[in-house]
Amino acid sequence: MDKHLKFSSKAEAESVLFDEVDDALIPKFNFSIDNIGVIYKETGTLIDSEYGPIPETTPISGWHVNVRGVGPDDFAEYEVTVATPVRNWA
Repeated sequence: MDKHLKFSSKAEAESVLFDEVDDALIPKFNFSIDNIGVIYKETGTLIDSEYGPIPETTPISGWHVNVRGVGPDDFAEYEVTVATPVRNWA
């Protein structure tokens, strides 16, 4: 099962999803992780005299991670419904 997760910070995501072993982060469970991080939402357009229109963005709160291969009840407290995902599994 694929899920979109949202944590309050990168540190929280790492503490929930990984164990630290010899300075390396190892997934706690047998699943795939797509660590997205901060997502930015377009809020308008800036005009640069040299480059032309540039999207103006603002960060969406939280640290975002996609996971694949988890059970329906795994990470339920972090699961969010996403209307337009930034990234999907291929």
